[in-house]
Amino acid sequence: MDLFVIFALILASFLGTGLIAFAVRRGHQKREQLRAFSAKHGWTYHHTPSTGGRGSRTVISDPSEGWELVQYVQTGGTQGGSSRRWTQFTQPRLALDSGLALLGPEIPAKTAAMAEMMLAKTGGGMIGKMLLDRMTGGLGGEAADLRAVSGDGRGTMFATPGCETALAPVRDVPELIEARKGLNEAMQPVVSLGREGLRIKRTGLLRDTDDMLRFVDLGRALSQKLNG
Repeated sequence: MDLFVIFALILASFLGTGLIAFAVRRGHQKREQLRAFSAKHGWTYHHTPSTGGRGSRTVISDPSEGWELVQYVQTGGTQGGSSRRWTQFTQPRLALDSGLALLGPEIPAKTAAMAEMMLAKTGGGMIGKMLLDRMTGGLGGEAADLRAVSGDGRGTMFATPGCETALAPVRDVPELIEARKGLNEAMQPVVSLGREGLRIKRTGLLRDTDDMLRFVDLGRALSQKLNG
């Protein structure tokens, strides 16, 4: 083999190792910053690295208020698989005994009607329930019964029978309106209220601690509104 080619391969190997080491070190520094940030606010911090095909989870919670904030990352690996990144605020103290309500971004009435029909069809079989479980965090059985809810206020509402007004108080909360600004429909937060409590979920990760504070403030504001 040509000496230049050998040298190039060795150099590439060292560069690759250096980039990996840099990424690991940067990830560690970011986690330590989040740990300190959480301690400063009296919150708990826990990070679970990815393993066995499962993504990594960073969980920040407030034991006194009961909420938790999760950031989840699952990379596609080397086989070109898809990646998943999402952020979710949960307040389990607002859990319903039964039923489910969802509040998403503004969509046309025809699109809402089509989504309702797809939910009903998708949830009819075992595979459909599995898909809805994944989309709604384990609420596939009830998600199949979601129907579009008309009424005043921003966003598009879906609910199971008996839960049509469950999320009505939060439709026009200023923090939720602000959280939607500048984001396309797919990136805007989706609010749900069901057996798992209040959930606010959005695609992607929060960029920094300022974004994290705003997302926590959003969760607190909606929780307070629902508490009356």
